[in-house]
Amino acid sequence: MGLVALIAFWGVSIRLWAVDGAKIPLIFIAVWLLGFFGFPILHWSGMFFLAFECILAVILLIIERYKSML
Repeated sequence: MGLVALIAFWGVSIRLWAVDGAKIPLIFIAVWLLGFFGFPILHWSGMFFLAFECILAVILLIIERYKSML
């Protein structure tokens, strides 16, 4: 399940970067990196990061679908 979320996040980030530019994907990549390094510092479980990553991927997918409709 984690691999699917990881591939979805990075795949949609790259596709959105190619379609619309770097602004939105860079913001989401920065938030992802904060979560990637922040959750272990806070001693939170990997499941929190997985849920966080899934939420970011879904939001990116919605943004990408909206941008591709324009």
